Formats: sequence, structure tokens, C-alpha cells
Amino acid sequence: MVVTLDEKLATLPDRPGVYLYRDAKGQALYVGKAASLRSRVRSYFQEARPRDAKTDALVRQIADLDYV
Repeated sequence: MVVTLDEKLATLPDRPGVYLYRDAKGQALYVGKAASLRSRVRSYFQEARPRDAKTDALVRQIADLDYV
């Protein structure tokens, strides 16, 4: 079963962890850490929140994410 990015975003745990964004080719784009994975990772995808050009370019490339 293939889990989509939207499904992963919906089920992120509210706990500390490390997250990894990948592009469509599976290449690592960004590694980050967070006190709350749910809050931090979801913050990248909120349309109402303004993003700088660098973050906007990153978000457009994200095809998958992993976390531990």
C-alpha cells in the first residue's frame, strides 16, 4: 500500500522527532528537527502563512517525507 504525502501529513505524531523531505526522485531535500513533528511539518504546507522564496521553492519540490 502506497501512503500519500497528504496521508502522512494527516497522521504525524505530536511528539519530538527528526523529519526528512524528499523530492520525486527520492533525493533528500531537507532534514529538520522539531519539538512537535505535527506542528512543524504541517507549518510548511499552510497556505495562509506567508513563506519566503527559499521555503516556497522547497515546498514545491517536496514529494515525500519520512520521520523518526
